[in-house]
Amino acid sequence: MINYTLKQLYSFEAVVRLKSYTKASIELNITQPAVYMQIQQLTQNIGSDLLNVKGKTITSTFIGNKLYQTCLEVIDKLEQTRLDIEQTLDPKAGHLQIAVATTTNSFVSRALAKFKKEHPKMTFFLEVTNRKTLLEKLNNNERDLVIMGEPPSDIPLVTQPFMENPLIAIAHPEHPLLKNKRNSIKALAQEALITREQGSGTRTTIERIIGMRLNSDIEINSNEAIIQAVQAGLGIGFVSKHTVKLELENNVIKQLNIDKFPITRHWYIVHNSKNKLSPIAERFKRFIVENS
Repeated sequence: MINYTLKQLYSFEAVVRLKSYTKASIELNITQPAVYMQIQQLTQNIGSDLLNVKGKTITSTFIGNKLYQTCLEVIDKLEQTRLDIEQTLDPKAGHLQIAVATTTNSFVSRALAKFKKEHPKMTFFLEVTNRKTLLEKLNNNERDLVIMGEPPSDIPLVTQPFMENPLIAIAHPEHPLLKNKRNSIKALAQEALITREQGSGTRTTIERIIGMRLNSDIEINSNEAIIQAVQAGLGIGFVSKHTVKLELENNVIKQLNIDKFPITRHWYIVHNSKNKLSPIAERFKRFIVENS
């Protein structure tokens, strides 16, 4: 039976990766003879040479390379476990990876800023992207948490609605339809419409609710750009009311009264059901729901 210790595996991995006994000893904070002794004991336990040493050049043998790959897996698992324990003991630490829909960016950025003040040791990576990419991230379990509109039903997810997200129609302050107290859906067919790209959550929701496809001459994959296009008088746009609060208050644009609008949906915080959330991810999820 082959026996080896964690000290031996850590020493072997460091020597192969750094290609040096000296550098490995510095990284592991032990003496160079101690590293050499660990490698020798490991070689004897396995019964085969693990390293080729020619002058100052160190490479792994065929068996050594197999062991090295195993070392990487074992050490990665151990380090992840150590990190999980540290995060549990220190709730203000940890790293968070989040992907969010463009319509949620302003809200999430403010929430992260507040959360960061309460958890100063934590770090995070924020990705702002479209619905198609969000679905890929969820399906591949590439992010801790995703914040989006209506979640898909064909991916095993854990979902939590946390905030209403009213979709409204917006127009230039001098648009003629603003004179009407109420406009029909049919009136939209006669207007220049500025919409999100095909497949976006906002566009899909609007088309489902109003019961017609939006035949638009202008498709824009950014809410900010849609708002700017409406300000320029290019046509009627559709956005989350949360994203145009300042513009509405300053009368840069106007909310257009149309049948079935505003369309009320929700924002969701979501993760793949296979993903066990880290302590910091659990805290941020709870923070979002409680502060929405």
